[in-house]
Amino acid sequence: MTAGLKKATLAAVGCMVVTAVAALFLWDAPRNRLELVFERHTIEQTTRDYFKAEMDRDYRKVYGFLAPSSTYRKTHTYEEFLRDMSGSPVVIKSYRIVDIYRLRGNHDPVAYPAVKRFVQVEVEVDVGFSDTGDTSTCNYCFTFLKEGGRWYKG
Repeated sequence: MTAGLKKATLAAVGCMVVTAVAALFLWDAPRNRLELVFERHTIEQTTRDYFKAEMDRDYRKVYGFLAPSSTYRKTHTYEEFLRDMSGSPVVIKSYRIVDIYRLRGNHDPVAYPAVKRFVQVEVEVDVGFSDTGDTSTCNYCFTFLKEGGRWYKG
């Protein structure tokens, strides 16, 4: 092997080592972005199904979309949820998914042992108020989470 070829080989190996080390430090972000590409359709469909249930006032389905690990679901039965919903003058008239972003792993497995992933879903919601007749457009960022292989509203 010639001296020039040895230098080129060492340089190539050095570049590969630097690239591998950088990939180890930066792996979460690209992996999460790639995973979001594959999960986006399912997350969008879950969001659509959740909002359809809200708009149809199908409270059994709405309750079923709440994450089992969420504080609300842990502390409220379906019957309590129904009581909470029956007193609300707020109705969702329409919605539009603005963006889905920040897919990430569960960094608190002690608090959420069954949760695998979290993601943000930004939604523009047109809400109506049955008590006043007013309507308003609001921009919300909801956390959805993957628990037991299924996406839920957090």
